[in-house]
Amino acid sequence: MNDNNKSADNSRDNDLSALWQAQPVSNVDVDEVKKTFKSQTRKQRLYFLIDCLSLVPGVWIFIHYWDELPVTARVLYFGLMLFVIPLLGYQLWLRRVAAFGSNAQTNNHLQQLKKQFKNNARIAFINKHSAWIAVPIVIAFNTIFTLAKAAEEREYGLVLMVTAITAGIMAVWYVWAHRRQKQFEKKLTALNDMSDGG
Repeated sequence: MNDNNKSADNSRDNDLSALWQAQPVSNVDVDEVKKTFKSQTRKQRLYFLIDCLSLVPGVWIFIHYWDELPVTARVLYFGLMLFVIPLLGYQLWLRRVAAFGSNAQTNNHLQQLKKQFKNNARIAFINKHSAWIAVPIVIAFNTIFTLAKAAEEREYGLVLMVTAITAGIMAVWYVWAHRRQKQFEKKLTALNDMSDGG
């Protein structure tokens, strides 16, 4: 009876092994991984440069208009810079994998591509939430700056127009960043499934 049980167990193990080995396996397309990695490198270097250059207008306003800004606007602007600069540093740090990664081995390309997709999803998340945060900051800054001017110099129409344009741009930015976040999360999941054998 024991021999029959062992024989049945062996038969089941063989059947299970055969079934397991018959499963389709998704192979990683090495050329596609390399191509995607190189594309990400070029894009992230461009984004890296744009992120760095995005500070130029802020610094220019800070230097050129500092004397014209009311004290409350200066405090708000200074606080904003204290928040923006570390956030920019974090985004640049997240971009470093694809922007400056140069490993030649395919496995390293695959791991770095996974890491970059994860980082891109994080960057999109930050961009998404910075979009709605920007609107109240612009409203506060415009309100402080306008109310600080003499009554005859106040240009409420211009302030409302700038605020409306900013809100519209930030709404589009929010939707775009949300879609990018989901896109990179989906790409990361697909790459994980592919590299793990489906």
